[in-house]
Amino acid sequence: MNAKDAKNLKDFDKFLTENCARPEIAADRLSCIMGVIIDIKPSCIIDFNLDDAKNMDMKKFEKFLKDLGLKFYYEKTDLGEESFIRFTHTYFISKTAETLDLIVDAERELYDHFDENEPNSPVIKIIHRKIGRLLGYPETATDWFLIRTEKMDLDEMDKDEYMKDLQKYHHFIHSRTNDEEEFIVYDRPIHAAMEKYTPLSAKLLRESKPEKRWL
Repeated sequence: MNAKDAKNLKDFDKFLTENCARPEIAADRLSCIMGVIIDIKPSCIIDFNLDDAKNMDMKKFEKFLKDLGLKFYYEKTDLGEESFIRFTHTYFISKTAETLDLIVDAERELYDHFDENEPNSPVIKIIHRKIGRLLGYPETATDWFLIRTEKMDLDEMDKDEYMKDLQKYHHFIHSRTNDEEEFIVYDRPIHAAMEKYTPLSAKLLRESKPEKRWL
């Protein structure tokens, strides 16, 4: 990484941790962006709800992305039902316009098919696999995600059992049989890059959830 990008990342780190209402959320989002920057993730999808972003200059946030050579697509998304409507700022981010188009289209395809298919239908699983690859998740982790989802839908896994897989790692649900390999190829390089280039966010992630593995 050149000196200019390193400086931009340090400034980005400071901007996010000082302006997001929940700095640990900003740190988690920055970990996804870091994954794209160091080529672990072809793309990422991040969001900030209105409370998180109320003190944040989103145009400045976007300028940081541009200065780091990243492409992005922005959506303001409705959350909630009827009288209780919230909004979230959602960013699709990649290094290339081609990959950016792919992840945006895949997410739209997923939501379009949700209207006509069961959550565990073959077509939904195919789209989830496509999205998993575009987000850089190991195939074994995507396999386990789909198994867990189906088990929950069939009442074959209770909530406590379901939550176990969230306790050990940051970022995504690791499989139970390949978690070490998944950590080595995905988590560790992102964490190492954060320790070097975005130490404020690295410290927040380490200290806000000390039960989760870091390096």
